[in-house]
Amino acid sequence: MSEKKLSGSIALTKLKHVIMEKKGQSGMIKGIFIPIEKNLLVEKDGAVYMSVNVNFKPEQDKYGQNGFISKTTDTKIWKELDDAGKEAAKELSPILGNIKDWEGSSNDTAGAAAPGVVTEDDDLPF
Repeated sequence: MSEKKLSGSIALTKLKHVIMEKKGQSGMIKGIFIPIEKNLLVEKDGAVYMSVNVNFKPEQDKYGQNGFISKTTDTKIWKELDDAGKEAAKELSPILGNIKDWEGSSNDTAGAAAPGVVTEDDDLPF
């Protein structure tokens, strides 16, 4: 099977979240706070993971997309849930975004934005 080049985006605001602003050295910084437990995310080795499913179709839909990405619940967490918890977890499994197959096309990143520079004086690490 040949390697596929796919791209997509994830709408983080489909997770349980709070959008907040905090004052930093360079002015107000707008950010998103995503509760780990409320979203059934997994903490491991200092990182936070979200399990996802990718549904792929070889044919593009009318919007030029080949499928979608949806949140799912990690198997370890799922096994620990009772029936009511599993029903609640299903409601925490939204479609987060779409995917597109770029096979045969080039992806020019020349116009991509450079990452921001943050100094130690800023209140937030981003």
